[in-house]
Amino acid sequence: MEVTKASTPKENEQKGKEQDITFATPKAPFPECLRSSSLVPPFGKKLARMDEMMELFKQVQINLPLLDAIRQVPAYAKFLKDLCTTKRKLKTYIPKTVHLTEQVSAVLSNKLPPKLKDPGAPLISCKIGNLLIDRALLDLGASINILPSSVYDHFRFGELKPAEVTL
Repeated sequence: MEVTKASTPKENEQKGKEQDITFATPKAPFPECLRSSSLVPPFGKKLARMDEMMELFKQVQINLPLLDAIRQVPAYAKFLKDLCTTKRKLKTYIPKTVHLTEQVSAVLSNKLPPKLKDPGAPLISCKIGNLLIDRALLDLGASINILPSSVYDHFRFGELKPAEVTL
C-alpha cells in the first residue's frame, strides 16, 4: 500500500502550522492480471511440450494416411487441432531424422493388436454326478450360495423354506 502525505492550505492559515493528512492508495490484489495479454504465451505452461510435438510433426514421413496415425494418438490430434486454430510463424531448423518412441513407432508400423469386443460372461459346462449343466457361470472366487431351482429339484433335497435375503 502506498502512503501519500498532503497538507490543506486552510488549516495552515488557521493554525499557523502545517498539518499532514495521509492518503492510502491500495495495490492491486492480483497484479499479474493487469499485465498485457501479449506478454503471456498462447499455450501457457504447455508451450515447451507443444514445441517438442511440433518438432516431431516436422520430422514425420510416413506412407500411410496421416489422419489414421493421428487418430490413434490423442495427444497428437489435440496438438494438430491447436496448430490449425492458432497462427504461429515457424522460425526453427527442421532436422532430417528423428527417433520415435515405442508407442508412436508401433502406430506407424501397424503393429498394434486389433481391438476386440467384450467377451461377455464366463460360462463353463459343469457335471455333478449324472447331472450335466451346459452353461454354468464361472465363479472367480466369490462366495455366493445360490443354486438354480432345477438343480435343487434334481437332487431332491426336500421342501424349501422361505427366507428373506438381500443380495
